Amino acid sequence: MRSTDDKVKEFTEQLLRTGLALTDVLSTLLEDLPEDAFPGEQPAEVLVEMLTGTLRPVADAAGERAVREATALLAAAHERGVADLRAAAELASDR
Repeated sequence: MRSTDDKVKEFTEQLLRTGLALTDVLSTLLEDLPEDAFPGEQPAEVLVEMLTGTLRPVADAAGERAVREATALLAAAHERGVADLRAAAELASDR
């Protein structure tokens, strides 16, 4: 039985909330932007730059080492999570 103080579950839930929320907001913005909103630029790239600017103060406050460690943790979570979920999907489709 898992403890109610499960840091990995908290991480997983926060990862999902963050990913889903950002995807939702960015998708809505991309759909609602007029075609000529950013002449000569890719709207998705502009929005990523805007989000980077928004997140920069948080990252700067955490420090370079914490940001690099968080980035590595997210990358590893992505790789492992996607691989295991794909394997589960393949097993389910074989049944």
